Amino acid sequence: MRLTIQAGIVGLTRRKKEILDREYSNLQKFLKGDRDVPLYSANKQQALRYYKKVKQKEYPLSLRNDLINLRKAKTFWFLKIPVYGVRGGIKVPVKLHREFPENAKLCESKIVKRKDRYIAMLTFEFPAPPMRECSSILAVDLGERFAATAVLWQNGNVMKVQFYGKEIRGVRRHYAWLRRRLQERGLIQVVKRVGSKERRVVNAILHRVSKRIVSLALATNSYIVLGDLTGIRKRVKGKGKGKRLNRIINNMPYYRLSKMIEYKSMLVGIPVITISEAYTSQTCHICGCEGKRKTQGLFVCPHCGEYNADLNGAINIAKRFERALGYMPLAGAVCEPAHNHACVEAPSDRVG
Repeated sequence: MRLTIQAGIVGLTRRKKEILDREYSNLQKFLKGDRDVPLYSANKQQALRYYKKVKQKEYPLSLRNDLINLRKAKTFWFLKIPVYGVRGGIKVPVKLHREFPENAKLCESKIVKRKDRYIAMLTFEFPAPPMRECSSILAVDLGERFAATAVLWQNGNVMKVQFYGKEIRGVRRHYAWLRRRLQERGLIQVVKRVGSKERRVVNAILHRVSKRIVSLALATNSYIVLGDLTGIRKRVKGKGKGKRLNRIINNMPYYRLSKMIEYKSMLVGIPVITISEAYTSQTCHICGCEGKRKTQGLFVCPHCGEYNADLNGAINIAKRFERALGYMPLAGAVCEPAHNHACVEAPSDRVG
């Protein structure tokens, strides 16, 4: 099993910064045809191995696993990077924003450049933890009003309800307003910086939400069941729902959140299952009749009355998964995870 973690390279001395700049710059020249440029031989081999078709863009520095290592000295981590002209390479301090399993092995990794900063994309390999046998269901509905609505479902009853990520919609609206004002003033470069800031803020919220969902599943010994959102953008656009809903769907980070939940669950052995969520937002979870969403957050059934729309969808997801199990006792059920336990790349978050 593999996990990729971003680590910011921080606190570079002037000499190490110059050496890393030279190695990275010479890699770009080498890929564009300058075969005599001074570049570490293993880095040349990695470049020819991975970048056979070269386009007009920058490429990361690919590091062979037998030439790099990661060591901790007191409170800092240091990464050894092989470079031309320096015997044994250079050791640079890196800032890790999440832990990795103790028995993990560092594999081939990459160094990418973002503006004037370097980011290490560290790939670890470790044995997959055994999947747990769960006794309840944690159904998660991803939506616009709340990033995630989680329902703990056990023996046909709702045991707990949690709403997460309500602040994301406010963050999106704030930055959309800010971009419009900046565009009116012609500050295009500032608009780009604002977009990067928005993504970092939203990612921080998504990481908190996914961590809380996984913690709840772990504490209650639950399967995590997600609605399958494959093709949601095409489905919504194809139905002519209007510009506003199209904008909402395109802006909401459904995929990022679902992947964060999956890789965090993988690390602790919690199975994550995706099931079709077709009509879960249009069907009453009590009587099964078709209803309507009076507003974004309100579902109306012609027989049972009004209900929270996100909660209604989450309960329907739980009941659909329970039916898929054939009502077998969950403690003895064996489920296949959502194709997320072979190789998982951790979604991007804040870096040093």
